[in-house]
Amino acid sequence: MEEIKNSKGRVFVDIPLLFEAQHLNEKYGLEFDEVWLVYVSREKQIARLIKRDKISRGYALEKINSQISVEDKKIMADVIIDNSGSLEETFRQVEEYLKRL
Repeated sequence: MEEIKNSKGRVFVDIPLLFEAQHLNEKYGLEFDEVWLVYVSREKQIARLIKRDKISRGYALEKINSQISVEDKKIMADVIIDNSGSLEETFRQVEEYLKRL
């Protein structure tokens, strides 16, 4: 962890349930300079979850409802990226935020 902290480059870590796992972040001493939230609309999130995990809509809703809401996550995040559009639109947003680093 110290090696990463002392590095000159950028490190991106993909943690889907970062906010829900706050106790683990503290336990392992995880610290982040910025938190980027990539989100989709609730309906798109449900559809993707059903397709990826091959689960029912009801179970997908249970999983989503057990998490912190996207609206609350938006408040906690430093950068917010809307992934509801095309892949190109998402890349454009990421590139814009990367330019400011």
